[in-house]
Amino acid sequence: MEKNFYWPPKIKELGDIVKKYIDTGKPLSIADDGGIYKELEESFSKLHNRKYGLLVSSGTMALYSAFFALDILPGDEIICTVYSYHATITPALHLGAKIIFCDVEEDTGNIDCTKIEKLITPKTKLIVTNDQWGHPCDKDKILEICKKYSLKYLEDCSHAHFSEYKGKYTGTFGDVACWSLQGNKLLSGGEGGILLTDNQEIYEKAVLLGHNLKRPAKSVRNIKYKSLERTGYGLKLRMHPLAAVIVMHQLKNYCFKWIEKRKKTLNYFEKRLQEETFLNKMPKRNYVTSMGAWYGFKPWANFKELGIDRIDFVKWMKKRGFQIDIPKSDLISNYQLFTNKDFKIGYFENTIENSEFTQAKKYHERIVSLPTFTFEEYKIIDKYIDYIKEYGEKNNVRNNKR
Repeated sequence: MEKNFYWPPKIKELGDIVKKYIDTGKPLSIADDGGIYKELEESFSKLHNRKYGLLVSSGTMALYSAFFALDILPGDEIICTVYSYHATITPALHLGAKIIFCDVEEDTGNIDCTKIEKLITPKTKLIVTNDQWGHPCDKDKILEICKKYSLKYLEDCSHAHFSEYKGKYTGTFGDVACWSLQGNKLLSGGEGGILLTDNQEIYEKAVLLGHNLKRPAKSVRNIKYKSLERTGYGLKLRMHPLAAVIVMHQLKNYCFKWIEKRKKTLNYFEKRLQEETFLNKMPKRNYVTSMGAWYGFKPWANFKELGIDRIDFVKWMKKRGFQIDIPKSDLISNYQLFTNKDFKIGYFENTIENSEFTQAKKYHERIVSLPTFTFEEYKIIDKYIDYIKEYGEKNNVRNNKR
């Protein structure tokens, strides 16, 4: 089989949209909050019912801006899920924070809220979560803990564009929320990110971190920061206007259509996997009202109990032309940045609390990565099912049973 999954999809009129923007003489560098920036920031903020939106150069820089605006200082402790893309937390290292990793739920891969409180100390300032593969974490429980201990809450929503927790979009719960607009996200400008908040001071500090002159002059109202208008805090984190044009076009014309198509297609895939193969569909808690963009499609199996070698299974499928892999995400705590003192950054050595993170390891060992098909690719999906069944039969495993 040829490669059968591409993202983002080709939009035939996109070249014309970009050309039109350039031909009308609109600026290729925007120093204030006007034009396409204003349109996209206001549209995204309105969809999430939040007061302030800020476009930046990447999801990583959105997170860095959030940590900075939340006044993370050297020695502050941040509790963070141990299973995510590393950029969920690595920007905080540059501010001198100490990262306290928390194990995850065995079924969803999201932060295990029952383990958070025992990690809290007088130095704890913030809880950071992601919504693994688009499955929202338990927002109510996290908010309850934050209220009890007077902590801030940062949502990394880079996996969860328009996922819903009890009927509300992810990104509407924390003090601040961040999204990536990078190449393989639902909304993709190639590169880019966005930060949302209801807190004026968080917004203004984030603006000042990556902008100077015109935008701070228009956006910053707090007299405390007015003297920083000319320089800001010295960085330039603006998103390219053409990237914003692309994202805005997707948001207006395609985004929610893609979500509905993906939901229909992956529901079909899940149903057949669950009923006919040794792979199980992704677990979903009862508070999940939508997987939104469904960033990753990760069915699972108890490979060891079934007597199946996961690596062999993946190699066998790949040899037959299928897109399948072992997820590249790993426990963040395993990376050299957190384990090797020679690579320390910031003000403190990168120390982590000793823990086996047994649930995260178990979660990672059980999942495989399959394409997040979107456009009713049923014939291709049927071929996947046929060959997964064949591999199971070859190993005397059918329908999740030996």
